[in-house]
Amino acid sequence: MSNVHAFFKYPDAVVQAIHKAEQSTSGEIKVHVESQCPIEVMERTKAIFHHLKMHELPQKNGVLIYISISDHKVCILGDANIHAKVGNDYWTETIFKLTQHFKKNQFDKGITEAILEIGDKLKSHFPYNKNNDTNDLKDDISYGV
Repeated sequence: MSNVHAFFKYPDAVVQAIHKAEQSTSGEIKVHVESQCPIEVMERTKAIFHHLKMHELPQKNGVLIYISISDHKVCILGDANIHAKVGNDYWTETIFKLTQHFKKNQFDKGITEAILEIGDKLKSHFPYNKNNDTNDLKDDISYGV
């Protein structure tokens, strides 16, 4: 698939899931989709994480879901504070569930379920505080080449 913008059938539903997930947490979730992963997937995910300035979030509780379409690669990177709370096993389990949907061509369902589940995990560790919480990142999908 050459058009990364067409990966999700209903991209607005993905954006709505991000918005819903972030309503009850100070955490931030981003989804990044590109056609190919030019380097090792974790290194690419880290590069995108920094490019999107997710490392600058004050509570270090951002989560990036990276998807490389033609390479069939998925990676989830949680910043230091959320990773310290959930650990590697949580990310591995979330990726497993996500890829099970992807194998059935249920891209939208898989990603929205992953986003909402991550949102619940963020909520339990970083609940929304109306006095000082702002939406630090746009609730959109970012796209690469």
